[in-house]
Amino acid sequence: MIPGRRQRVDVDPRWHARARRARTLIADRPHTAPLLQFYLSILEIQTGVCAAIDVSPWTSTVETPKGEGGPRLQLERLPLDTLSVGFSTFCRAIPKTAPEPVRHAAGTLAGAATEPRANLLLSMLTGEDLAPLADAFGCEIAPLAFLPRAFLSPIAETLSALAPAGATGTASVCPQCGWPPLVSRLEDESHAEGVRRLICAFCAADWTFPRAVCPACGVSGESGLEFHVDEGLAHLRIEVCKTCRRYLKSVDRRVLGFAEPLVDDLATPELDLWATEQGLDKIAPNLLGL
Repeated sequence: MIPGRRQRVDVDPRWHARARRARTLIADRPHTAPLLQFYLSILEIQTGVCAAIDVSPWTSTVETPKGEGGPRLQLERLPLDTLSVGFSTFCRAIPKTAPEPVRHAAGTLAGAATEPRANLLLSMLTGEDLAPLADAFGCEIAPLAFLPRAFLSPIAETLSALAPAGATGTASVCPQCGWPPLVSRLEDESHAEGVRRLICAFCAADWTFPRAVCPACGVSGESGLEFHVDEGLAHLRIEVCKTCRRYLKSVDRRVLGFAEPLVDDLATPELDLWATEQGLDKIAPNLLGL
C-alpha cells in the first residue's frame, strides 16, 4: 500500500502511546513517514467510529462458556448486521489520500447492502478465503483484508480487555481471540527478567511464551530460533525459526523502554524485506499487510 500523508491526529487515550511513538518514528526515520502517517489517519478513524461503539453488552455473547476449550472470545458471534452499519461509516471516513485500491474498496463497501458487508466481516473473523468476495465486490483482495480488520480490531481489543484473561504460558495463538502473534516483546517483570510476551495480531492481547520456542511450530533448541539484528535498531531483532522458516520481530523494552511493538513493527519494513529475500514467511502480517 502507498499510504496517505496526514500526520497530526487526535486518538483515543488508549492508543496515545502508539500515536506518540508513530510521530517520534516519523521524525527519527523519515522513510517510514508515508506508512506511519497513514497509520495515524486510521487510528483517528478508529477513534471516531470504533471506539465510540459500546461493546459491553456483547461480552457475554462472545465469551466461551466455562469448561469449554479454545480461545476466550468467539468473535464470530458478534452482531455483525448491527456492526455492518458502523463498518459503512468507517469506510466512508477513509481519507482521499489513501491508496487507490483502498479508496475504491471503501467506496464500494460503504454503498453495499448490509448483508454483504456483514458477510465480509464474518469471513475475516473466521479466516475464510476472501477471493470470492473480492470478485463479487469487484475489489482487490488486499483492501478487502485491510478494511474489516482495521474496523474490527479495536472492537476486539476492547472486548479482550473486558474479558477475563485466558490461559498463558504455552499457547502459540492468542488465548483471547485465537489469532496468531504479530510481534514479541521482551521486558523485565517483577517476578522475572527478560520475560517474553507475544502480542496478538488482532486484539493486541499479550501472553507469556517461552523465549527459546518458535510460536509457529513449537520447535526449540538447535533446530529452533536464530536471530537477525540490524545494527541501527538495537532494540529490535528478527526471530527466525530454522525448522519452519517463519519469523516475527521482537522488541526489547529493556533497551528502549518507550518502544511500542505494534508501531515499531510497522516502522521497520526493511526488516520484512530482508526476511522475504531470505525466503522467510512472517507468522502474521501487520495491519498494513507487511
